[in-house]
Amino acid sequence: MLTVSVLWTLLLLAATVAVTPVLDRLMGRAACWVLAALYLAAAAALLPAAAAVMAGGAGDPATTFAVPWAPQWGVELALRADGIGIVFSMIALVIGAVVLAYSARYLPVGRNLSFSLVMALFTLSMVTLVLADDLVLLFIAWELTSIASFLLIARSGAAGQAASMRTLLITFLGGLALLSAVTLMVLRLGTTSLSEVLADGIWQQDPAFTTLVALLVAVAACTKSAQFPFHVWLPDAMAAITPVSAYLHAAAVVKAGIFLLLRFSPAFHDVPAWNVLLIVAGLITAFVGGFLALQQGDLKKLMAYSTVSQLGLIVALIGVGTEYAILAAVLHTIAHALFKSGLFMMVGVVDHAVHTRELRRMPALWRTMPGSFAVTVLGCMSMAGLPPMLGFVSKESLLTGALETGGPAWAPWAVALGIAGASVLTFAYCAKIVLGAFVDGRDEELLARVDGERAPSAPGAHDATGALVRAEDAHAPGLLFLGPAALPILVGLPLALVVGVLETPVGRAMDAALGGEFHPHLAFWHGITPELGLTAAIIALGTLIALARERVLPALEARPFPVDGARVLTAVDRLAERVAAVLVRPIASDDPMRHLGAILLAFAAVVLGSLAVLWGDLAPLQQGMNRGIDVILLVLVTVAVIVVCTRRDRLGAAVALSAVGILATVQILALGAPDVALTQLLVESLTIIVIMLVLQRLPQRFEAPERDGAPRRSRRLGALLVAVPVGLAAGAGVFAFMGRRGRSEVAEYYIDNAEEITGGHNIVNVILVEFRALDTLGELSVLGMAGVAIVAVLSSVRHMFIDPARADEQVEAPHLREEGTSAHRAISSAWGNAAALQLMVRVVGPVLALLSLMLFLRGHNAPGGGFIAALVGSAIVALLYLSTSRDRQIGPPRLPLLLIGGGVLVALGSGVLGFLHEGFLEPLHGYLLGQHVSTSMIFDLGVYLAVLGLVMVAVNLLGAGATTGEKSGEGTRERTDEAVEGELPGPLDTTRGEPARRRRVGVGTAHLTAGTKPREAGRR
Repeated sequence: MLTVSVLWTLLLLAATVAVTPVLDRLMGRAACWVLAALYLAAAAALLPAAAAVMAGGAGDPATTFAVPWAPQWGVELALRADGIGIVFSMIALVIGAVVLAYSARYLPVGRNLSFSLVMALFTLSMVTLVLADDLVLLFIAWELTSIASFLLIARSGAAGQAASMRTLLITFLGGLALLSAVTLMVLRLGTTSLSEVLADGIWQQDPAFTTLVALLVAVAACTKSAQFPFHVWLPDAMAAITPVSAYLHAAAVVKAGIFLLLRFSPAFHDVPAWNVLLIVAGLITAFVGGFLALQQGDLKKLMAYSTVSQLGLIVALIGVGTEYAILAAVLHTIAHALFKSGLFMMVGVVDHAVHTRELRRMPALWRTMPGSFAVTVLGCMSMAGLPPMLGFVSKESLLTGALETGGPAWAPWAVALGIAGASVLTFAYCAKIVLGAFVDGRDEELLARVDGERAPSAPGAHDATGALVRAEDAHAPGLLFLGPAALPILVGLPLALVVGVLETPVGRAMDAALGGEFHPHLAFWHGITPELGLTAAIIALGTLIALARERVLPALEARPFPVDGARVLTAVDRLAERVAAVLVRPIASDDPMRHLGAILLAFAAVVLGSLAVLWGDLAPLQQGMNRGIDVILLVLVTVAVIVVCTRRDRLGAAVALSAVGILATVQILALGAPDVALTQLLVESLTIIVIMLVLQRLPQRFEAPERDGAPRRSRRLGALLVAVPVGLAAGAGVFAFMGRRGRSEVAEYYIDNAEEITGGHNIVNVILVEFRALDTLGELSVLGMAGVAIVAVLSSVRHMFIDPARADEQVEAPHLREEGTSAHRAISSAWGNAAALQLMVRVVGPVLALLSLMLFLRGHNAPGGGFIAALVGSAIVALLYLSTSRDRQIGPPRLPLLLIGGGVLVALGSGVLGFLHEGFLEPLHGYLLGQHVSTSMIFDLGVYLAVLGLVMVAVNLLGAGATTGEKSGEGTRERTDEAVEGELPGPLDTTRGEPARRRRVGVGTAHLTAGTKPREAGRR
């Protein structure tokens, strides 16, 4: 039951991701209500698992779910429900549902797919992360949370671009640290099972290895949990909208870092380096975050720095690592998720009411918005650790846990006083939130000096920044807007009074974090204790700061830190640019010779040098390697290559180059590989067609201008000096290393076992789509990206530059007979010349279609397969294009990219079907109507679609505007835009920067052709 529960939770979240686009299209922002219900359904599906774990069944085999993923490496899609996983899953799901309900009123009316879809993906990644019982799965989910946070921040427009990149940089640095730790653990322990890794005795037996892995895991967690000095990304992320901030900083990304520390605590909680690093980093972060929060005038940034401070307290307690310290960390994690998510959403409520987040511009709202005022007070009381809120209980537990710190006698009180000092700052910035936003009101004298004018006081008046001046004009939030924001804060009040209900979930989390069985006791009141005395001192000092706020806060705000994280990262980026400029200076040229020459000469040096050393030890050639036809083909290929190198006109060189390809096809056919020969012939034919399409935009002759003062003769000599040694190296290498051994063991294995394993007789095909399907999937992805790259590159060039007038060559027009004659029409009109080819297409097209289908169906047992079949199908596309009397695209405008994307998705889908058997891309076999069939045919179908789409992209875009004697109706740029946008009346000149109703291709790369650097997005 538990296994089904865990699995159903993830399946529901995956289904949520799948249906989000449909819901968003049909319902707009109201789709968030449905998504919130799906989150709650996923949480309900997890309840049986939670019940079993709470009952102490975490060690039972029934509490795990696993299917092979990459069985050759021992990697599984493994899930395990324990106390930590249940607590963090519920935080992600329940807080996520509340945030989505809030978003249904916060977001603008209409579609918000970029928000809802990435939020759904974010939650799926987060829940997968906390339930993962495989190191590889854990790392992938970890990185997906980084990517999702980047996308959520970047969707905020110009304000979020730079901030999202800085966030991605820091979190990916943590990803590299985690990847290093995972690699070390897998290599040393020989397993990817997380539960086996944590239970291994290596952590007690090898202190050096344990310390290294512990430090790597700690660094990875510190980047996500925004610990000093990696804290800079979290305030940067305030560029995102309020629901994103509420989820990221209360339930998702930052909690991922806390989760990772708790997950690995069983192995590292008593490692000195782990303890010292986390305690020191946590306390520094708590102080830095608290101090910077007091300096903020923006309410949302104040909340961000307060999050940094609170996370520092949790990390410090995890570093202490004792029983009560882990209890305090888990309890404060729950309390923080409740009050911080609510407070972030209340910032959005206030911003909506008065159109500003600047505290000094907010009117006194406590009378006009009493509900919002009360909720904010309760939230800040919980964050400040005041009774009767849950935050009071968790803050008391933090102090108790700190007093259990090991080490020197002074260490416990040092840590406790450090937490108390940071808590004084917490009390002070909580007072700043409440008093600044609701009580103090606007300082009109100061704002008049800042704005240069006094704000009007008439009803409904706004100041220079658009903020409402009068509290009476504030927009009171509706129940559906205020309710979700208030809910997590209000829950903290009864939970504090009956905090004992959290004993079991917190105890089970302690079991998972410390590797034992614990029965904690939680109570609202513990009597007169040292912790209570520290709390009283915190309240007293915090109250003094609040009372003196008119003198203290302006002084702090007037003296900000001279350097912040964004400036540091910007300086590092500029330094990297300067270093890179120096490094690339030797090859900073558009001349391909300067780039290729060094690479090719290095290749020649390595190969010829290796031959000089190994020549005497080479094995003799195998029998039958040299035949008479080989000599004939060698001579013909040599002649064709010489023609390619010596021809001065491009058309003649292209024809000679095609001869080289045809002769290579004959050579392959002579070796007895008809399927490879057919592939080579089709590729050669399509390649030559594409080359011809490109040649129409190039000069007819190879007469490049002189560069850098070098005459053409010296340039040809340089090319010759590169070509000769490279050719010798390639030829000598082939002669030396090929044909000197028999079949390898792998080849013999394929010959002996391929048919029995796969049921297919065509060994080449089954290797490509079954044994090495993952390699083929990678190649398919590269092929698909090539088609996308053609569109992306062409969309970044202006229409006037992509189809320039051919002014470089003056071609003398032929002397024609008078108009109306057959001779004149034969030259001036392409229709008559294309008529014969059109007739041929009508006959050959269906034949090629049937041949393509036959090659596809027989590929498993005879020469054929998806790639060859796609090339035959692509030949139909090429013939259709060549048979037209004027340029026109083949098929609907968007079809090529849909084929490419659909092909890759189909191939991936066939890989997912493999999970029904043994793992990803593992083929499933069966019989249909007495014929053996395999899911590898679905994979082959993906290859077919992607190849066909690529050829259509190349023909449609590179052939646009072809000169056929008639003026073309569409240019390259218009055809490119239509590949993404659909049918258009003309090209989109996206480099002008003018606003457009619809999304335009190439806007992000406009600076490439404009010649100016893009403006860095601002921050707020």
